[in-house]
Amino acid sequence: MGAGDRPSRPSSVEEAASAVQRALLTCIGPDAAEQIALAQARLAWQEVTDEAGLSRGQMRSRLTRVTNGAARIEVTDAMLAGELRLRADALAWAANRRMQDRPGASLRITSLTIVVGRVERGGSL
Repeated sequence: MGAGDRPSRPSSVEEAASAVQRALLTCIGPDAAEQIALAQARLAWQEVTDEAGLSRGQMRSRLTRVTNGAARIEVTDAMLAGELRLRADALAWAANRRMQDRPGASLRITSLTIVVGRVERGGSL
């Protein structure tokens, strides 16, 4: 099977955008604003890491939560964790820049806590 014959698959950015839409549709109530803000942060993180080439092969990262500005990032590989630590300030800045002016994007990332562990794929972001 050649490269042009690969079955089409939604990109991780499309998956993240879909998560934002699900949050908008399903999180009506007192936690809706927090869930939308977290979905926007996850989308921004995915966009930034994809653009920087930090999502390749089996090496993946996922923003799981933001507490008091500290974003918890789960990664699949220790090598990727080291690379993210080296670029932490730039990645946080870029993610915040992506979130700027997006509806519901009220979180700001000031630091990253990087944990090597299983990154969930296919579920909601």
